[in-house]
Amino acid sequence: MATCHPEFVGGEVIGDDEVRIDLRVEMPLHCQADGISDTGVRIVEPVTLRIPSKYPWRSPQVRLRADFPRNFPHLHPGGADAPPRPCLVDGDQDEFFLQFGLVEYGVFHLLEQVAVWLRKAAVNHLIDPVQGWEPAMRRGLRDTIAFDAETMRATRLKAGGYIAWRGRFGRTGADDATLLDGASVWINSDGVKTPLSTTDKSLFSVSPMSNGGTLGKTVIGIVWADKPPSGGTYVSDRYTPDDVTTIDELRARADTLGCRRGLDLFLSNLERSWQGWHLNQPIPIGIVLCVERPVHLIGSNSAIELLPYVVEIRPYDQRTTGIVRGGDEPVRPALHYQTLNAPLLRTLAGVPERPALALLGCGSVGSKLALHAARSGQSIIAISDEGWLRPHNMARHALSPTAVGQPKTAALADELAGFSLSPTLYQDDIASALRDEAIRAKVIPAGTGIVVNATASLAVREALSTAIRPHDRARYIEAALFGRGRMAYLLVDGASHNPNHNDLMAEMYATLADGEAIALLADPETGLAEIQIGQGCGSLTMTIDDAQLSMMTAGLAKEIDHAADHPNADGLIVTGVCDIDTPTTRWTRQTVPSFETVVIEGSDGWELRISQRIAAKIRSSAAASPHAETGGLLVGLSSARMKTVTVVDLLDAPTDSTCSAGLFVLGTTGLQDAIENRHQASGRTLFDVGTWHSHLADEGPSALDWRTATELAAGRAPPSVLLIVTPLRFHALIAKDTNGG
Repeated sequence: MATCHPEFVGGEVIGDDEVRIDLRVEMPLHCQADGISDTGVRIVEPVTLRIPSKYPWRSPQVRLRADFPRNFPHLHPGGADAPPRPCLVDGDQDEFFLQFGLVEYGVFHLLEQVAVWLRKAAVNHLIDPVQGWEPAMRRGLRDTIAFDAETMRATRLKAGGYIAWRGRFGRTGADDATLLDGASVWINSDGVKTPLSTTDKSLFSVSPMSNGGTLGKTVIGIVWADKPPSGGTYVSDRYTPDDVTTIDELRARADTLGCRRGLDLFLSNLERSWQGWHLNQPIPIGIVLCVERPVHLIGSNSAIELLPYVVEIRPYDQRTTGIVRGGDEPVRPALHYQTLNAPLLRTLAGVPERPALALLGCGSVGSKLALHAARSGQSIIAISDEGWLRPHNMARHALSPTAVGQPKTAALADELAGFSLSPTLYQDDIASALRDEAIRAKVIPAGTGIVVNATASLAVREALSTAIRPHDRARYIEAALFGRGRMAYLLVDGASHNPNHNDLMAEMYATLADGEAIALLADPETGLAEIQIGQGCGSLTMTIDDAQLSMMTAGLAKEIDHAADHPNADGLIVTGVCDIDTPTTRWTRQTVPSFETVVIEGSDGWELRISQRIAAKIRSSAAASPHAETGGLLVGLSSARMKTVTVVDLLDAPTDSTCSAGLFVLGTTGLQDAIENRHQASGRTLFDVGTWHSHLADEGPSALDWRTATELAAGRAPPSVLLIVTPLRFHALIAKDTNGG
């Protein structure tokens, strides 16, 4: 197959597992005449394919001639005694090779990648300077240093030198193993600066692991280039091979990058910091050379390239030095992993920074919403729940069984700590806390941008709606599941919390056209049930498996994110209904404008809240009857705790109603049947909450209106509101209680 490649000119089988392929390299005419390019690439390049033992499940390994120039990007790191290895694909070379069904095609396309690589190397076009500087290849290395790159770049020392960060390490391999022979290292740092002190014994430690490795504390030396004699900053504009394998080679590498003085200073101070004490196991040390390039790095706005390495010291008793092999002490280039933080998570999720979140309710839904938010890099600054994790919670909860027996808030906080989140905790009655000014800030702290109520509690919903404070700009969101997890809803209040969640819940019941969704909301067969969780005790919960709950909660999390990323002055109702036997779910969004509010005269501070949809219908009906008063029945919800009557629907006036220029009298024919039918159609949720009628002139309630209100109230459960619409405004009144009740 290699002979079929257009650039093939020769080759030979070297052994059982090696083949040499000679490839012609395209280059400018003047270079062809010389037989070599200006960059050192020959007109014919020998390429060795080493066949791995797991071939054809693994790709052949490609190597160039031993004296091939090493000052190119896209070369894998390696020692000077190993032949250069080009990086041929953006990703895993094995996966690239395996994508071709026939092995021969895989070899052919691998050779094509080599030919393209050599062609670009010949004219020094392996990267496009407009795209930026190509960082040194680190793929496939065994050792890792994890830190926040931007935090490290911010430590820049203009005059050069070093600073040290505290770190933690994990090491595998025997104590006498070296980095080049059997040992591998992971070092992690949170970016805590520290001096290298001879008296601070907390800098270093080591303890054994059960698998034979070690864990402990260490440091990372961050080395910066000296300022050049000409002033300004030291800029390294040449690629150099990353073939460091020893301390002396690391010093030479630092010398070419202007970092030698800082590196030597770090190593000497590191040696001095061990004076007077010892540990009898090797301690890995991280070293990062910080190098300024002439242009920004590809994929970054910064021109600072960070080159990490690991070395080990052996501060044994009776030693003369911790670097026991001197200049031959093994050193290995290391991978850099970004530490787990919000920017990294947002980058991986492909999402913007979102407002800080306060979570009410840490049950199955709340815990899963919290972890979805945390994994997207969103700050969670407060969590509240008065419950404790019990064994039965593990059927659906986001946390593991090891958390059983802990408060839900504390257990969830422990999990969030791994994401560098430290929310405030409130473990008591949430509804009471929201109504108490002295405690409310523990539930919704300053700086909260989004409040998510995942309690499925009417008390919390109403308390949250009454807990609004001036200049409270956080958006309130309620999320819940019904119908054994087949139905989900999300409520997002409007700007200035109008409409609020009570308004939106009433509006949802009034406008939900999906009969299946209404049934799932209201059907007792799919609602809460008493589940026995122990002898003599039960839990009021839904029977639902974790997969169903996780699937629907993930949808709710996506809708919360959408609401955060696309803020709207209107309120929002989102519903999702899942098929009974497939994961297919239909989601709908409905925007809801702010409700009109009218103070109810004759009440003790009650308020009438009218959906704009209904307000428009009332005004339209009144305008359509300019010579006679007209009216009808108000349908909605009421709350004595909030002192609100919410109107979200109308019923037409019965046919025996009286309409005249000065009077409207509501008839009775078919009225009770109409009320009952509407109540049933809403899942037995919406009720008759009063009546409305029009005035032809802009005048408020008359004495007759007050008498009418009293008469209407006598036949209805309180409160019974009388709404009057005039050409300019609404008036609302309620009959005064004349019975002392």
